Amino acid sequence: MKKRLVLLLFLISFSICFAQDAISIQFYYGVGCPHCARTLSLFEDLGNDYTLNITEKEVNYDISNRQDLFDLYDSFDYDVNKGGVPSILVGENTLIIGELSEEQWRNVFDKCLNNTCPGGVFNYKTIDEISPIEEKDPASQLTLIVLIGAALADSVNPCTIAVMVMLITVALLADGRMRAFISGMLFTLTIFGAYLLMGFGLLHAIESASATNLFYIIVTAMALILSLMEFNAYFRYKPGFFSVEMPVFLRPYVKKIISGATSYPGIVIAALFCSLFLLPCSSGPYLMVLGMLAKAVTAQTFGYLVLYNLVFILPMVAINLIVYFGKATVEEIGDWRNEHIKEIHLFSGVLFFILFLLMLTQIGVL
Repeated sequence: MKKRLVLLLFLISFSICFAQDAISIQFYYGVGCPHCARTLSLFEDLGNDYTLNITEKEVNYDISNRQDLFDLYDSFDYDVNKGGVPSILVGENTLIIGELSEEQWRNVFDKCLNNTCPGGVFNYKTIDEISPIEEKDPASQLTLIVLIGAALADSVNPCTIAVMVMLITVALLADGRMRAFISGMLFTLTIFGAYLLMGFGLLHAIESASATNLFYIIVTAMALILSLMEFNAYFRYKPGFFSVEMPVFLRPYVKKIISGATSYPGIVIAALFCSLFLLPCSSGPYLMVLGMLAKAVTAQTFGYLVLYNLVFILPMVAINLIVYFGKATVEEIGDWRNEHIKEIHLFSGVLFFILFLLMLTQIGVL
């Protein structure tokens, strides 16, 4: 009986010592983050020398984990916009953002085992001064070059140019150059506002983790499909067939709506209707960009959305100015569009494919 009691006390003492030697870690990571993968691999190696109780939390697709990370930043009074992945909470008082070397991690773990875990937020450079981290929220993966490229692919598509040419033609026949210019700018600003509101609404609708994940997968597949459609249009062009163009059966309705826009309020109404008709042929890049931005809805993503739509309307503004200052006629712009329509499709196809590859890297496929 005494032997059993001694053995039981020994096991309890051993368990207490083991628990005291264990280091609690909350590991916040993002899918496709190379720094996160290397850090986790390093933890596995260090597990031979330290007892690490690791809780992994993915923040790109799981909105609840992302909110936990934001709350953690708040508890340390740390600016969310300076954060990123990996973010590692060691114990309760040490938050490390970014990738550390093996030696640095050993120093941290040794201090924690000696009950001297440093308190505060740190990175690989210094424990006294917080510097920006390379890996940030998923929206930062969307570079300005990619965003502007996608917006240009959206803006120079054949149906957007065709709709603008029809509008200016009607306005010129009815009221002359000045009114055509004002009508064109009013039309453009209305399209800008409508597309911006659509983007905000869609971002809000897919903000939940499951919807964000599903939407991102869908638009990634869409990027590949649209690129193949555009390449097909370059080699075997047929108006409105298996290409990013307005379907032929919709074109008479659009022409009828624009022809009836004889007043400024009518222009606004026509633009709102046209924004819906343009969706089948001009929303592909927009949806892809929204798919990338939806993984981290912040003030920065809204700024990206505004920039995207400003770039989207630039060709419309350019057409207005060219016609107003007499640099080209509406007919000449229409002829240019028809002459280079295959090259326009090729340009869009290349951009779609680049977006597809980029989105694959975001989900860790490439």
